[in-house]
Amino acid sequence: MDLSRGQSLKKITVVGAGLGGLAAAIRLARAGHAVEVWEKNATPGGKLKERRQEGFSWGTGPSLLTMPQVLRELFESAGERMEEHLDLVQLDSACRYFWTNGTTIDEDAAFWLRPEVARFLAYARGIYELSGEAYLNRPPGDFWRAFTLGNLWKLRHLGKVATTRTMAAEVERRISDPHLRQIFLRFATYNGSSPYLTPATFNIIPYVEAEFGAWYVRGGMPRITEALAGLALRNGVKFRFNRTVTAVKSVEKKAWEVSAQDGERERCDALVCNADALSAWTGFLAGLRVKGARKILEPALSTSGFILFLGIRGRDLRLGHHNIFFSDDYPREFDEIHRQKINPTEPTIYVSVSSRHDPGHAPEGHDNYFVLINVPARDPQQAWTFAETMHYREVVLKRLERFGVDLSGRIVTESIFTSGDFAARDLAHHGALYGWASHSIGTSLFRPPLRAQGMRHLYFVGGTTHPGGGIPLVLLSGKMVAEMIQREES
Repeated sequence: MDLSRGQSLKKITVVGAGLGGLAAAIRLARAGHAVEVWEKNATPGGKLKERRQEGFSWGTGPSLLTMPQVLRELFESAGERMEEHLDLVQLDSACRYFWTNGTTIDEDAAFWLRPEVARFLAYARGIYELSGEAYLNRPPGDFWRAFTLGNLWKLRHLGKVATTRTMAAEVERRISDPHLRQIFLRFATYNGSSPYLTPATFNIIPYVEAEFGAWYVRGGMPRITEALAGLALRNGVKFRFNRTVTAVKSVEKKAWEVSAQDGERERCDALVCNADALSAWTGFLAGLRVKGARKILEPALSTSGFILFLGIRGRDLRLGHHNIFFSDDYPREFDEIHRQKINPTEPTIYVSVSSRHDPGHAPEGHDNYFVLINVPARDPQQAWTFAETMHYREVVLKRLERFGVDLSGRIVTESIFTSGDFAARDLAHHGALYGWASHSIGTSLFRPPLRAQGMRHLYFVGGTTHPGGGIPLVLLSGKMVAEMIQREES
């Protein structure tokens, strides 16, 4: 994205140093703009940070990378090679799945060749062919630009996208094996949603994982944060850490005045918000009079997370790098989370053990368990109490015992993270990890927009805007916003 002759240089402030903010900042600085990133925390990365404790190390955010080409292209846009900064490892098995009846399935190359799975992938490939380019690389208003005379053949897949079926309904009519069904239903959790409510279009997710692979970054996923922050610095981006934005006001409808908690104020020509869009509109952007801004809080929220960071004595070699221990009653679990708004009584449990590929993440003879359970987003006025937190910890550990994973006497060190922690650290609205749940066509395809409606010079990036959560999608939001600013702010 080279700066064309005569282009007017802008001063651009990015609020938040998550991956979306870093991606936008890198591209805009590369184009010649003066870019400054304000971050409320002491370090960049948003949710993608690292936690160290008593010789153990855990990533605190996304633990799997798909579509690595998106990350590679970001480095290339800045004139560098990703491989010089990050060592990506393609996993032989994206996940190992466990059931209480003793069944275990690896999501490896052989898995994708199973007859029912292969047929399902052929169906999902059609969704990707039709909507992949349009949805992943363009703002919603530009979807139509993805279609030309040369690719109108893709419209033969329209019925797979223009359907009222849910993910679950489509999975259940195409896959008969109950274990395989549950595997494909769980892909709805990639954006914090229920497969029983999410449109069938999201069956694109397993195809993307199968087609582009499941990847890990040697040293831990937070190395992505470090690499992108370094790339930003080398391109002239300035960072202001421990700086919380408290208010924003328009100056003569052509610039912004941004205020921080320390009382300092600065002007900028364009503002890129990498904060949670829902929290931003109820927080530092609340003073702006934008039609429909309050409606942003109406849709149902995505899940939050209950996380145990566990240092474990001994190594259970039954566990892979990524592991899922499934609930015996999946419909009830999602009903409890999304309708009843209670913690699931029999949760599905995700366990990541990064020491499988990075032995240095745990002392010798030990493992680091990142244990995640999907729970409802929660109003901060109903905070997790200590008693509730410890009770649910026991629910999780007892559930793992059903699968033969007995951790009694083996926990060397531990920490617990709840929805309240996500709200405090990341300003995630009610601790929701992805903003809206994707429970309708509207909340799936038309998330909070990349540019504030009816306003110039105010843009949004990150997992709560288009195209959604997850590392590649967040990076793509940064790319789309940088391109919009190049077009609209010149």
